[in-house]
Amino acid sequence: AVRHADAASVRVALSPGDGGGVVLEVEDDGRGIGDAAGGSGGIRGMRERALLVNGRLDVGPGPRGGTLVRLAVPPAAPEAGP
Repeated sequence: AVRHADAASVRVALSPGDGGGVVLEVEDDGRGIGDAAGGSGGIRGMRERALLVNGRLDVGPGPRGGTLVRLAVPPAAPEAGP
């Protein structure tokens, strides 16, 4: 948000997700995502990292302009015993 959006404010929220997971939201009031939501290098890298933890990353316009990035991570699977 600081580097690319020219935002005046950024909201970061971490909350419980469905079934015990977590949801991270980052929303800014900057110039918006434009065509980059489809898979620019940085966003593609964030999506790949989300997949490593079985998460889902959504990037799009925020409700008040700017950009909203939402990462939903499910609870970790229980470790298999010996």
